[in-house]
Amino acid sequence: MVGLFSLKNNRFRLFAIIGIVALILISASFTAYGYFKSKNAPESSTTLDAPALVGRALVKAKKTAEEQGLKIEIDRWVESKVYPKNYIVTQKPLPGHPIEKGAKITIKVSGGASYAENGHKYDGVAFAEDVKPLPIPPIQPANKMEGKVVVIDPGHQRKANPDREPVGPGATTTKPKVQSGTSGIDSKTPEYKITLAIAEKLKLRLESYGVEVIMTRESHDVDISNRQRADIANRNKADLFVRIHADGATDPEMHGISTLYPAQNSCTAPICEKSLKAARSVQHSVVKTTWGKDNGTVAREDISGFNWSKVPVILVETGFMSNPKEDALLNDPGYQGKLADGIAKGIADYLRDVS
Repeated sequence: MVGLFSLKNNRFRLFAIIGIVALILISASFTAYGYFKSKNAPESSTTLDAPALVGRALVKAKKTAEEQGLKIEIDRWVESKVYPKNYIVTQKPLPGHPIEKGAKITIKVSGGASYAENGHKYDGVAFAEDVKPLPIPPIQPANKMEGKVVVIDPGHQRKANPDREPVGPGATTTKPKVQSGTSGIDSKTPEYKITLAIAEKLKLRLESYGVEVIMTRESHDVDISNRQRADIANRNKADLFVRIHADGATDPEMHGISTLYPAQNSCTAPICEKSLKAARSVQHSVVKTTWGKDNGTVAREDISGFNWSKVPVILVETGFMSNPKEDALLNDPGYQGKLADGIAKGIADYLRDVS
């Protein structure tokens, strides 16, 4: 007689095999679950925007890079008639482009119009013991943007402010001080996060042109009304006040980029012409850079930030967060960089034309 728990018992052998297979499957399931959980778990981002180093002294640039966990690698010393000795002439990657912490930024450094240091010889530049260093002249970037001031306003903030303010000087019509903005149809990302991300990249690009940039906000937890944002631009005598927003609509098919400017009224008459010129320049550049749908330039008389502004002002609607494709694009740091590239070039072209 075969025992119940004997391996010679066919029924016991069948149960044993089934049990072993079940254990293997359960073990594999837990292993797979752990793998996918670790793969999909949110990680602390190690990617940041490359800092703007061009036009800065080498010592200060190295300190900036080190503070952000980056390394500096000098490709070569070059002859430069634009930047004084020991100033950075070029960098890779460009300012605002994504870079991993711990990565290298490759730079070329100016040796002045003629340069010598301890008889050393570098690639492409010879040095002689008896050549004296040139006096350090003021930095004069070739694009002549020095002295230009741009105020960037990343639209909205974490908490809306429903209190009301006049839409312009002397107006009886009022609007909420700050509205909540839109959010992504799929991503659910609030507009205020997208606008600040684009604005930060735009700031770096404008600074690389030599423009002084002032931000109306650099965090989400602020309470700044639209009138107060215009006041920041007015106080700083900005050459251009640039407002960054994202669009929304009930029709998810709507998409594209537009640039708004103030319609002419008693408040905006002194700034209308320049604002329109800036809007056209930025709209053309950003559409060309992103290949986005061109929704053109649009005059608006109902925007508080326009009516309270005493300096040329535009508002860039960077895309529709109510459109699934543009929602995904607006959440992509690479596409945010393209938007910043296009807006910055359009601003630079405008500033050159009006200077």
